[in-house]
Amino acid sequence: MSQGPNVKRLITQRMAQVMIPPGGGFLTGLEALAKPGNIGKVAREATDWVNKAISLVKEAPNNPYGDDDEVIAGEILRQIELKRPPSV
Repeated sequence: MSQGPNVKRLITQRMAQVMIPPGGGFLTGLEALAKPGNIGKVAREATDWVNKAISLVKEAPNNPYGDDDEVIAGEILRQIELKRPPSV
């Protein structure tokens, strides 16, 4: 799959979600970054997750986004933003 800006951003957002899960904080992030080999492992897992998510959208009946990875990743990012609580 191609990795344009939207796909890359979706991968990094997934990585952040895995490395600092809900309820985690700064220390959780530091521990995740300090663990040897963890960044590469999480990057591979996040890339696989994004590729699967994009593939599922492509295979969905009545898919309005076509087969453009960037368009699909952009819509997933948009949906994430819609569900994100407002900043304080």
